[in-house]
Amino acid sequence: MMDRQQDWLQHSLASFKMPKLTGDDDPEAYIEAFECHALMTGLDKVYWASQLGALVVGKAQAAYQALPRDDACNYERMKAAILYRLEINPEHYRQLFWAKKGPDERRPMVLLQLLRDLLDK
Repeated sequence: MMDRQQDWLQHSLASFKMPKLTGDDDPEAYIEAFECHALMTGLDKVYWASQLGALVVGKAQAAYQALPRDDACNYERMKAAILYRLEINPEHYRQLFWAKKGPDERRPMVLLQLLRDLLDK
């Protein structure tokens, strides 16, 4: 029985494949995609922090590495620390909301969708 559980665990971790975060990626969208992928592959939430920690780079990686061991093993605390370090917070979205004045955003449907997206965050 124990061998079977270990085989399943190794298969679960091995089957979790996702590209690393790059400088071009939106960190918040990347984390949402990570969570979706983790749920779809059936990755146990106990391993989410270590998996995400291996995929982040730059400031997100620095935030992860600066965490105490207990916090680095807790996905929600790790996610909060990364978002804090990247300054992704309500004020960030308020600024984005009021800055939407580009040519693409002037079309009513595009602007409406962008504003909805920002209000949902």
